[in-house]
Amino acid sequence: MKSFQAILEEIMDISRIPMLLYDTAAFLCAATAKEDSTLTDSIQAFLASEANSQSLGQFHYFKVICSDTVSYVLLVQQFSPDAFTIGRLTVCQLQHLLESQEESVTKSGFIRSLVVGGLTPVELERQAKKLKLRPASWTIFIIECEDSFRGSYALQLLEHAFAGEKLDFCCELDEFRLLLAKDTTKLLKTQSLALFAQTLVDLLRAEALIQTHVGYSTMVSDFRDLPRAYCEAATALRIRHTFFAERDTAAYDKLGIGRLISELPVDLCEAFLVEVFGTNIPDNLDEETRNTIQKFFENNLNVSETARQLYLHRNTLVYRLERMEKILGLDIRKFEDAMTFKLAMMVLARCNNANECTPAAQPAPF
Repeated sequence: MKSFQAILEEIMDISRIPMLLYDTAAFLCAATAKEDSTLTDSIQAFLASEANSQSLGQFHYFKVICSDTVSYVLLVQQFSPDAFTIGRLTVCQLQHLLESQEESVTKSGFIRSLVVGGLTPVELERQAKKLKLRPASWTIFIIECEDSFRGSYALQLLEHAFAGEKLDFCCELDEFRLLLAKDTTKLLKTQSLALFAQTLVDLLRAEALIQTHVGYSTMVSDFRDLPRAYCEAATALRIRHTFFAERDTAAYDKLGIGRLISELPVDLCEAFLVEVFGTNIPDNLDEETRNTIQKFFENNLNVSETARQLYLHRNTLVYRLERMEKILGLDIRKFEDAMTFKLAMMVLARCNNANECTPAAQPAPF
């Protein structure tokens, strides 16, 4: 951590004594001396011992303890007769820093730091203990706003309506995204994750008057898996933007062909579009054409039912479809051509979004 590094550097400036700070997995966290990979075994042996300090080889070893838990191991080079005393003082500084951090730990801060990878395993264990948390069965829901959550009471509504259990977490990720880590142990006895996600959307739209979409993960049962669940929920939202913009919610384990196409190389996608359409790639179909094709697909290529729902004469719809065939080179009244066109539109959406750093809503593919 940067703050640990600053402490070691300040003491190094005063004492000129080199130091190394390791976590309980023997991973180097801060240093004012060159790392020595041969120290791993001795660090693990020291952690397994009952001693809080000892001298071995060219180093003094110290355990940094916070909330009755060994959090780090400090190695102080036996550079001078004062090295042991300097080591003890440094341990006190590190412990004070850890204690001050613990005093400011909140559930929202904990979950935000955890999902974005801002906690080491040692910090995770210590903060979870501080908050008296235990493992549960969580699903991560990321709620995204089209404009901004600022100025609304969406977070407060989310906390009161959906994060009532002790093991539920809720926080603001940024101006456009909220996160809910929901313990779904009881929830799944009464409703599905899909229904719960839709309830999130409906309530925020009705009560907070903001347009939202939700992406959600698979279930995980360990704190260490929450960052993975967060990535799943974010992926579900990204793929919803690209391929299923007409949907309010997206589940990571139900992304279907959208997940497959999102992983294809862009050059392969572009080659496919040229193969299907040649040089006349339909990047900007007019709204009437888009609505007609979408409704035609929703009705399983049934001309009569589509005409009825569009309030058109059947012959008028047939004329439109024949005109589209001349433009696209595909007769979407045929299953094979319809499937090719649908895939091509998803591939086109993939190409259009390939170079965007942040997701942006695209016209819904058919």
